[in-house]
Amino acid sequence: MTTHRPLGFSIRRIALHGLLITIGIIFMLPFIWSISTSLKPMNELFAVRPHLIPNTIRWENYSDVFENIPFLRIYINSIIVTIFRTIGQVAIASVAAFAFSQLRFPGRDVIFVALLAGLMVPDQVLIVPRFIIMREFGWFDTYQGLIIPLIFSSFGVFMIRQYFLGIPRDFHEAAKLEGANPLQIYWQIYMPLARPALAAFGFLALLASWNEFFWGLTVTSSMDMRVIPVGLALFQGQYFTNNAVLMAAANLATFPLLIVFLFFQKQLVEGVALSGLK
Repeated sequence: MTTHRPLGFSIRRIALHGLLITIGIIFMLPFIWSISTSLKPMNELFAVRPHLIPNTIRWENYSDVFENIPFLRIYINSIIVTIFRTIGQVAIASVAAFAFSQLRFPGRDVIFVALLAGLMVPDQVLIVPRFIIMREFGWFDTYQGLIIPLIFSSFGVFMIRQYFLGIPRDFHEAAKLEGANPLQIYWQIYMPLARPALAAFGFLALLASWNEFFWGLTVTSSMDMRVIPVGLALFQGQYFTNNAVLMAAANLATFPLLIVFLFFQKQLVEGVALSGLK
């Protein structure tokens, strides 16, 4: 037995899909244009009537990226800093979120309010104190100077705490009756249940770390310790900028994020939805 849907329903579905496809194309246009620009020869960059598809494709723009600056070293620096900073943020935020959501200790709510208040402080305000601390520790041009000052995230604590509050308290009580200590409850019960939230925050932390520019510029001075956002700025000359090579470098910096998003898009959407964030 087949059911026939009303004609109006089908028209609305087609119109909705057409609208979503149009919006998707609009959002993709800047990225498509950057790929097109990265493949253009010099004479097509400043054409009076620009065109999307290059008349001559110049793949050498991508090899030029590695010839102008030590881009491979900068790429490796960003990978190392991003991996350790992301792992550190997820680990610290999950432990703090478990404590704020499941444990009872004096001053818990006051400390959590102070933590949320830190979200309202612009990151630029903290640059000078961090700079002084790095100078005293001798951490300029080091990986620890790039990683440790940004290894804590108030937003991550809030996000994962919201997810932990959605887990039934019965799991905690049952584990306590079985003799489990708080560390065992955190690691064996809450961490496996919170994988969507951890994956979502991990991706957001990775994205923020990969694109972080200001601190990377402040705490490093040698070319061997630069990260990708700072390295991209080096392609801009004072009098002339080869936009094709610049776009090629920007695309090389974007591809890892696209690959990670393809693997974590489901967890990202699920984690944000279930944690109650809008």
